[in-house]
Amino acid sequence: MKLSKKISLTALLLAPALYSSGAGFQIQEQGASNMGTAMAGAVTNANNDATAAFANPSALSFLNKGDKNTVISISGAAVLPTLAYKGNDGRVADCAVNSYVPNFFAAHKFNDRITASMSITAPYGLESKYDKNWQGNAQGIHSYLMTADFNPSVSLKITDWLSVSGGLSAQFAYVKLTQNAPYEKMSGDSWGIGGNIGITIQYADEGRIGFSWRSSVHHEFSGDAHSKSAYAPILGNPDIEAEVDIPHTFTVGVYQRLPDLFDRFAIMADYTYTMWSSFDELKVSGLAAPFSEKEDWKDTSRISLGLHYYPKFDENLTLRIGSAFDESPVKTVNRTVRIPCGDRVWFSTGAGYKYGAFTFDAGYSYIMVVGNTDINKGGVNGHYYGHIHVISAQITYEF
Repeated sequence: MKLSKKISLTALLLAPALYSSGAGFQIQEQGASNMGTAMAGAVTNANNDATAAFANPSALSFLNKGDKNTVISISGAAVLPTLAYKGNDGRVADCAVNSYVPNFFAAHKFNDRITASMSITAPYGLESKYDKNWQGNAQGIHSYLMTADFNPSVSLKITDWLSVSGGLSAQFAYVKLTQNAPYEKMSGDSWGIGGNIGITIQYADEGRIGFSWRSSVHHEFSGDAHSKSAYAPILGNPDIEAEVDIPHTFTVGVYQRLPDLFDRFAIMADYTYTMWSSFDELKVSGLAAPFSEKEDWKDTSRISLGLHYYPKFDENLTLRIGSAFDESPVKTVNRTVRIPCGDRVWFSTGAGYKYGAFTFDAGYSYIMVVGNTDINKGGVNGHYYGHIHVISAQITYEF
């Protein structure tokens, strides 16, 4: 089956090249304002913008924009990784690809109780690309996954201190795998449907607790495989299928502006549990020779801490710092050349400035790949090393 001709232009533009800066193949760059604190405070909308349309729409019930009813945030991040394999024999193979991640968020308050929102994001994706002659080319050369998630939601402010939300996700995914093998390229696409719910409790004027659940999205990819010319008369270019479950995620967080002598500061913390155990096997059907890779990923945790400083000399300025630990779902025994993932530690900083109806945000994150990244698979015997720079920017407009 040929790739769908009905992919929206928005989906194609949203995620043209992605390197996963989060563990597994998760993309964390959902708003430059949140990136300044390594995503701490996202689930409680610590930055009082529209990015909660993805992180937790229920927090939008507590948007404080005076007489403004609509808020739009447009954000983008440049992801600049260094990632390479180093064999025990000393040979090195680079597989990093620079990329960018755009996203869009909007919220509209119909009245004091009902708020509608929309996010268009790329929550999952990856790209790794080796030289075609590297020693592991039979296992993988180019691996590419992109997603585009369209997520409308509605939040209801039940009381002055409690809000709930619900929404649906229509998610497009495209994948391409190349290797030095009889089937030199496989590609396919899929649409999947998921949902999300959120709860926000404002326990004080300057304090909130937020919870968000995003459901698993089941993808049934359909596409085709291309054989090398020497094998094409025998193998042909068959239609293929594969199934992948994007995992459930659960996030809880807190935001608190400090009192008295420390009232120029706010602290925030988020915890996310991702059920990566749904990714058990990568199996492609429809080929003359079976294609299957054991993944057996584990569920993981991500913890982030952040700090805001609101300078007295300029009420329109917000300064941010944060850090996070992002656990890898990949077990050493099952690490593959396509997703050579390891634990990650984030160090982030950023700033925001409000000018009239506009707010401008910028963030920078340095991400270290730490812990065990060994691989011993089919003659690829060594380890991976790397780090990532992420530079993000965002503009918010309220009207």
